[in-house]
Amino acid sequence: MKNLKFQSIYERVLKVALLSMVTFLLLAPVAFAQTSGTKPKFFICSEGMQRFATIVTTKHDINLCGESGNVASVLAFRSTGQSEITSLPLASNKHPVYSAVASNGTTYKLDTNQKLLTITPKKGKASKEKVVRSD
Repeated sequence: MKNLKFQSIYERVLKVALLSMVTFLLLAPVAFAQTSGTKPKFFICSEGMQRFATIVTTKHDINLCGESGNVASVLAFRSTGQSEITSLPLASNKHPVYSAVASNGTTYKLDTNQKLLTITPKKGKASKEKVVRSD
């Protein structure tokens, strides 16, 4: 009799655990999709400039900026969560690849098709960041 009671309790615990796990697996993607599906909204272009695109990589917030009615001519970016903004004139603005060179020789290349930002210092190894959101 005790063995039968133990089996019954064991089955109940197993059912509750299985039901909890299935519920978590079904609801978890919905919870994560709500935050990652939002479009980024920030404006870091210089005063008087128009924002043409907003892009978020794994480490940077980026705006492609320019004068109203013209093509993008400036790459404005900041490290995620920071307030210091760097604005660089675009050396190349041929969609879908935009590139800019800083005064220290660092090259920033944004490929909107491959969804990749490549940062190449004058000396050293290039780093690549995935685009995680854009408008």
